[in-house]
This record gives sequence, structure tokens and C-alpha cells, in this order.
Amino acid sequence: MVDLRMPATLRGFHVSVVDIGDQMHLCHPVLSFENDNALYLAHKLDWLNDPNALAIADPSEAASLGTLLPTTCSPPIASGLGVVAAGASFVRAAECAGVQLDQQIAFAQIAQDVPVWIGMASPAAYVALRTRLAEDARGAFDKALAGAAANDTYLTDQGNAALLLLRRCGPTRCDDLAIRQLAGARQNGELDLLPTPAYSVRP
Repeated sequence: MVDLRMPATLRGFHVSVVDIGDQMHLCHPVLSFENDNALYLAHKLDWLNDPNALAIADPSEAASLGTLLPTTCSPPIASGLGVVAAGASFVRAAECAGVQLDQQIAFAQIAQDVPVWIGMASPAAYVALRTRLAEDARGAFDKALAGAAANDTYLTDQGNAALLLLRRCGPTRCDDLAIRQLAGARQNGELDLLPTPAYSVRP
């Protein structure tokens, strides 16, 4: 059995790069321990207090079902932390919207040719990050929408990027998100995205 008291190194995470896309996920880590060549998948983030939370991961299987990090990107990781993985489109949207992604969590690109940025966070810190990003994106969108409406123009790239962040970080069912999506579609002339009005036919 692996000695959980030994320092742990992050070797990957359980979500594949292609599945991340323009989203952000909190992923379970793939670990290795000092003086142990095996890879372990943490089914629970608090693996230190639950040895059964670790399962030996075959390298080829781990690579096909998730993402393994290059040896140049193998930071230490503590029990209780997951891997926050953000796709390149998500990172670009945050930059374009003027929303600071790494205010609470430090992010780094896995490799120059891999379009994913990663950081480490507890579940509570991840929820706090998503909440802040949604709030900042809401403010950025409202400002962009007001400017576009005043000038009778389409939304700026900043406004569209803020709306993407709001979709990815805000609640999936929320009135203020739905209203902003409809307002953005109307401002951009995307009439096919607007709901079709219901007409009553009188006899």
C-alpha cells in the first residue's frame, strides 16, 4: 500500500483536453508519491483520510480517459485539492471581458501546444471562483449592453465574451441569465435566438 505520508505530485487529471473546450471544470487528480512509481487516481479529493479513495491507474488508460501532464509540469499537490482545468476559449473570454481569472487561484498552461490552463483548489474555493467570475461577467456584460444600446450597435467582443463566461459560470436556470441572453441576441440582431411569440386565435 502506498505511504500517504509521502509528498504527492500532480501527474494529471481525469478529464480529457477535448472534453474541456470552452468550459472550466474541477477535476479529480492523478497522483504519484515519492519513492513510488505507480500512478493513482483520487476518487475523492480528501484522499489522505480515506486510503480507499486512491486507485492504481494504468498510464495508457489514464492518458486515454483523462489528461497526463508533461514531466515539466508536475507540481506538488495536497490532499483536499482538485485540479481546476480551463479551456483556451474560456481563458480568452475572461481576458477579453476584462475579468481576472487568477485572482484567487494561480493558473498555468499545461504546455504551449495544449490549450488548457490548470490550477489547484478546494471545492469551496472553486465554488467561490465561479461565483466571482459570474458576478464580474454580469457587470461587464451589463456595461457593454448599455453602451451598445446607447450607440445602436452590436455588442462588443467584450460583451459577447462576458456573456459566454456568464453561461459557463452562472446557474444553468436563472432568470437574470435568460434575460441577458435574450437581450444580447436582440442587440446582435440574432432574431433566430429569440423566442417565438405565442398568438391566440379567436373563433
